[in-house]
Amino acid sequence: MATDPRTAIPPLDIERFRDCALELADEARNQLCVLHATAFEVKRKSDGSYVTSADVEIEQRLRAIIERRFPEHGIIGEELPARAPQAEFQWILDPIDGTEDFVQHMPTFGTIIGLHYRGEPVVGVTDVPLLDLRAHAAFGLGAFDQNGRLRLTDLAPGVSPAQTRLMLSARANFISHGDDGYRFDLVTRHYPNHRIYRSCYAHLCVARGQADAMVEHGNKLWDLAAVRILIEEAGGTYQMTQHLSTPSGPVLGAIFGKPSVVTKLLALLSEASG
Repeated sequence: MATDPRTAIPPLDIERFRDCALELADEARNQLCVLHATAFEVKRKSDGSYVTSADVEIEQRLRAIIERRFPEHGIIGEELPARAPQAEFQWILDPIDGTEDFVQHMPTFGTIIGLHYRGEPVVGVTDVPLLDLRAHAAFGLGAFDQNGRLRLTDLAPGVSPAQTRLMLSARANFISHGDDGYRFDLVTRHYPNHRIYRSCYAHLCVARGQADAMVEHGNKLWDLAAVRILIEEAGGTYQMTQHLSTPSGPVLGAIFGKPSVVTKLLALLSEASG
């Protein structure tokens, strides 16, 4: 079994990276609250998704802080070109996850900040400012929200699918890069107590135990940059289920949450694929 490369990072460095990520989240939150209350420019990208002047402005601010603090680190963001893509440490930024919600003044949009080392997550922060919600985690240091340490408790064996609280991406995510709509249909039929969110608010719900698991599909790297470290440091399970190479970068999917629920969801989808 290969050694986890993250074990080579000094714990004091991990703490330093975590503290910087929290400062970045504070900066993004302050700017988001201001920009959300003012006029901002809205455009459509080539794929039809929204981008606003706020997305770009916040990413520029976060990049400037990282470049000043850690000039040797790379940066991958949703809105601007990658910086130092061969660097071992990569900051991964989604300045506004759920831009459509931001445009429509729905409060479930947020900011995702991750730091990966050799492709493995070291630090993650997910912040939903208008709901005053935040969770953060660092490798070996645990996961936390405003109320303290996050520890997921697995479901009892007798809990039925109808009683399991599940989060999913929208069906549109499952058909955006090939027709995987059958996966969405299968999961939603088998787990009727589900909710659809297309923003990092759902990740917070799973990390905090408010939902039992989530099935994500058709995402970009920045969409999932923080959630794996949040879930694993809270005692949950994270399993990649999709990794497609496309001209615009990898398209990713994952199932994560309480271990027994993740195992059952993986088995359900494996049977369908077989």
